[in-house]
Amino acid sequence: MSDLTYEQALKKLEETVNKLENEETTLDESIRLFEEGTKLVDICNSKLNTAEQKFTKLINKDLQE
Repeated sequence: MSDLTYEQALKKLEETVNKLENEETTLDESIRLFEEGTKLVDICNSKLNTAEQKFTKLINKDLQE
């Protein structure tokens, strides 16, 4: 799952949230979806942190030049 792009992970997260909001979802399914959602949030956060580090590095490089 960690090989997803940010956009793919975000889309899957949105789908997971929609399923969780469905009143017909069983408790066991809700737990599984919640676990999947937390993993997807971690993936999204990791991708955003990596992008922020790259931007910071590029900005600092430009400022030094």
